[in-house]
Amino acid sequence: MKGHIRKRGNKYVIVVDLERDHNNERRQKWFSGYDTKKAAQKDMPRILNEINTGNFIEPSKESFAAYLEKWILNKRSRLKASTFQVYKTHLRIHIIPKLGNYKLEKLNRLHLKTFFSYLENDLGLAPATIKKVHTVISSALSEAVEDGIVGKNVAAGLKTARIERKEIHVWDEKQLLQFLNSSKHDPLYIAFHLAAMTGMRRSEVLGLRWKDVDFKNSLLRTVVTHTPYGASDGKTKASFNRTIDLDEVTITELQKRKERVDFEKERAGGGYKDNDLVVCTSLGTHVTPRNLNRKWYQLKEDANVPSIRFHDLRHTHATLMLLQGIPVKVVAERLGHSSITTTLDTYNHLLPSIQREAIAMFSKNLYTTGN
Repeated sequence: MKGHIRKRGNKYVIVVDLERDHNNERRQKWFSGYDTKKAAQKDMPRILNEINTGNFIEPSKESFAAYLEKWILNKRSRLKASTFQVYKTHLRIHIIPKLGNYKLEKLNRLHLKTFFSYLENDLGLAPATIKKVHTVISSALSEAVEDGIVGKNVAAGLKTARIERKEIHVWDEKQLLQFLNSSKHDPLYIAFHLAAMTGMRRSEVLGLRWKDVDFKNSLLRTVVTHTPYGASDGKTKASFNRTIDLDEVTITELQKRKERVDFEKERAGGGYKDNDLVVCTSLGTHVTPRNLNRKWYQLKEDANVPSIRFHDLRHTHATLMLLQGIPVKVVAERLGHSSITTTLDTYNHLLPSIQREAIAMFSKNLYTTGN
């Protein structure tokens, strides 16, 4: 099998002579689009080798948009509902509008670098969001390679904006109690109490059902989460269906909440949508993350405490426990971390002070016992 290079207009093409067909007619395959003869010469050995070894993939004429629309539909059954919705949103808002018109075979790394630069510099998207967009593109192209549609995943190994770890802001014991006491009579108080006293994520708090609360044994299980994209299982395997022990105050607050929910259910009658939710509207429907955040900002301001994110209640819970000498393993289990390494990495700024307090206590107990 031989190949040669021709010039067509201002471009160069590689022409490969294939085996003659059953009628002994000459067959050729043309590869166009080379700006220089040198570029065509450099690529010709690869093309000839792929054809000779049977690894050549016929270039796809399909647009990236058409491929992505089929890909996401086939992906649906393999993704959590929330992840599927996130993927669809990134495809609809960012990826297809900017990259969809490219032919799948023509999409290259320069196109992607330009695209990610646009997301960062023109749209001002956060590095974490850009990384998720990259994940969607790379996942789609990876399957295109597996299915023999394209020869390589041009998104693989492509670096996007670096994700800077967000600084953790937490409340001390006095500030936390000030907020909890100030917010006690709000209908959604239980959501903030649970986040502060269990370290549950917002999605876990919003997905908590009464059947997941064990009053007899003073514990709850995180089985379902609720996000802006709907309900699903836990964020990680360690998070899913983990058990969290509850203190007496939290049990009491949950009992009060149950009484309120039962009252609202009876008052609404047939208009009540019983989803068995601990955190719900007066008609039993889900409280959206956005509405919970609105309430959060209002109550923070009313309590006159430093401004932190809702997620920082989780960090506050972990930080206060660690400062009180609770073993890291216990804290990791409550948070649903896959290993204590994650916990140590997240809260390593606390370790020096914890170590100082620990050695002081150790020394005090040792010499007190000795005397």
